[in-house]
Amino acid sequence: MQEVWNTKFQGETRLYGDTPNNFIKDNFELLHHAKNVMCLGEGEGRNAIFLAEKGLEVEALDASDVGLFKLRKWAKEHYLFIKIRHTLIEYWQPKPTYDAVVCTYLHLYKKDQKMLFEKALQALHVNGIFIAELFSESQINFTSGGPKNIALLYDFNDVLDIVKSLPCEVIKLSQEVILLNEGELHQGRGSVIRIILKKTTL
Repeated sequence: MQEVWNTKFQGETRLYGDTPNNFIKDNFELLHHAKNVMCLGEGEGRNAIFLAEKGLEVEALDASDVGLFKLRKWAKEHYLFIKIRHTLIEYWQPKPTYDAVVCTYLHLYKKDQKMLFEKALQALHVNGIFIAELFSESQINFTSGGPKNIALLYDFNDVLDIVKSLPCEVIKLSQEVILLNEGELHQGRGSVIRIILKKTTL
């Protein structure tokens, strides 16, 4: 089951900040030809808003009704339309209808992590792009946010094994220590796994 970190509506506070994830923003050129995108774990909507403002047709999936409420309100304030899908990722039944899938800090238990990659690839057209930034197991040693349960963090070698089994080209797969500056939740040095995949076949 997805871990939901913010279950209480706190006015207009956006716990992840008002700006898109840097990894998504820095790799937007890979999405220049995309028309539609699915944002996973995107309740508060910073990536969804950024991509919609760039002209993409955006859908956001999250288990948090609180976060999705904030996204809906934020999109309305920006005169943007973002389709909302309120569900757990395990109940999502994707079809190959998207040009891109983006995902940041979606905390899943070990047994469900392979499902994330499989469903993201299933959701893509051939040549579609999956971009993700996830906390690595090494994040347990940092104080910059994320789960304190190692079962909700990602092991680089596990991710590598998963990716090898999928119909994709690996554009980027790395574990990095970066400086996080994202709202209230992610501040300071942190350890992340950065992933860019290109779907090769159905």
